Amino acid sequence: MSSANPSRPVEGVAEEKAQVGVEAKGGEEKVKLLQDELRSLLAQIEYLRDQIEAVNTVIDDLYASLEVLDYLTKEGKGKVVLVPIGAGNFIKAKIEDTNTVITSVGGRLSLEVPSDEAKKAIESRIAALEQVRLTLLRKLEELNRKVNELLPRVREEGGQ
Repeated sequence: MSSANPSRPVEGVAEEKAQVGVEAKGGEEKVKLLQDELRSLLAQIEYLRDQIEAVNTVIDDLYASLEVLDYLTKEGKGKVVLVPIGAGNFIKAKIEDTNTVITSVGGRLSLEVPSDEAKKAIESRIAALEQVRLTLLRKLEELNRKVNELLPRVREEGGQ
């Protein structure tokens, strides 16, 4: 007769089940970490999109300013325009001088500058913001690439 202990195979099975449980738990943790990383990347993408949208809004405003400035310096002297005074209200005003522009220099400080100088300053701000936008778009592209690399791993690990 065999002197084998009948409880031995049960212990082996129990140990094997315990090991599978540890691996499953480790797999669950890995999936959770991958999902957390994915959520973080998606949040960063959303933040960058918001930043790009804000930069685009400022660029659009600057282009509009440039367009109005160009028109007024060429055609505006003596014209009557509607000046916004807030809350959808306007007042008529006659343009007398198109040679200078009052421009904000920050901190509630404004400065009177020649129109051509104001135009150059606006163009310079547009160029700088377009560089910022390009940098943000590159970062967005990189994050999208990371998400596209991570998604298959999340699906693969999550399916196990």
